[in-house]
Amino acid sequence: MNINGDPKAKDVYEIGPLTYRQGYVSVWKESHGCREDALMHDRAIVGVYTGTPEQQGDQLFRAWVDAEELPSVLGHWANILR
Repeated sequence: MNINGDPKAKDVYEIGPLTYRQGYVSVWKESHGCREDALMHDRAIVGVYTGTPEQQGDQLFRAWVDAEELPSVLGHWANILR
């Protein structure tokens, strides 16, 4: 998947969104070759936005994140958006 691609594309699935008072975080994983352990071992695209999932505001962050970095990246944005 292209980092700038459409997150609603058929080759990805969304985990979340994780909503907070000041915005929300979405995580997308590639769906081809899905495995039970994919969340713990494969990289993902993380997108952070203001607003709500229904009324998306500005994009604050969007990047490929390795699986071992995912918990710290999600924790970082949870602290900022709380």
